[in-house]
Amino acid sequence: MKSYIVIFLGFLLLAPVLSCNKHDTTYPNAGIIYNSTGINDEIHKTAPGSQKTDTQQITDKLKSMNNDDLFQFALTCGNQGNYSEAMTAFHTLLEKEKNYPGLYYYQGLLYRDMGLLDEAICAFQTAINQNPNSAEAYYNLGYAYRCKGLHSEAIPEYRKSLELLPENKTKQKASVHYNLGFSYFSNGLIDDAISEFNKALACKPKDREIHQKLGIAYTAKGWTDKAKDEFSLYHTDDKPAKKIP
Repeated sequence: MKSYIVIFLGFLLLAPVLSCNKHDTTYPNAGIIYNSTGINDEIHKTAPGSQKTDTQQITDKLKSMNNDDLFQFALTCGNQGNYSEAMTAFHTLLEKEKNYPGLYYYQGLLYRDMGLLDEAICAFQTAINQNPNSAEAYYNLGYAYRCKGLHSEAIPEYRKSLELLPENKTKQKASVHYNLGFSYFSNGLIDDAISEFNKALACKPKDREIHQKLGIAYTAKGWTDKAKDEFSLYHTDDKPAKKIP
């Protein structure tokens, strides 16, 4: 009876929910380069009648920074969720140096976090044009497509990311195989999805989230015994599953 319950639970999971989340691909910890309270201090020192708006103060401060500090400031703001200031910093840097290394990639992450997926896709495409060997840019371009439900477009980007990832990057490979499997499954390519989920498990054999999705794929094939085994591993100890982007 228990095995039937496990399989039934698998069927309930056949429509997984897509989530695109800042923590899927985090910004690096850039450290605090600029303290925004300094702006307020300067505002209070400005004579009445000549006081600039907060936005103008920020713009002037950003323009006074060198390119490296400006880039680090943008990353720090992104980490802190200050998206408006981060985007202003990126645009200021673009005015100074359009080919600054990593600029379009991290701008793409920021756009994604803001829910501006079309802009994120354009930024990642530009990042790839500037650095065709960036496995991370291909992965995040694929993920942006996935967030829009464009799984056919996501698949070749994930494949390219896998080609570029070094063999020792097992954690990253697990994420790409997992997402590639998800896009295959969403396109009805169940056999390919199963193959990718198994490759993800080869990189992270104890990851319960992968076992869950593999069980769903087995269920779609009608392989109930295999599905039961995977769902049993997913429900082991009933601990919350660790999500993979």
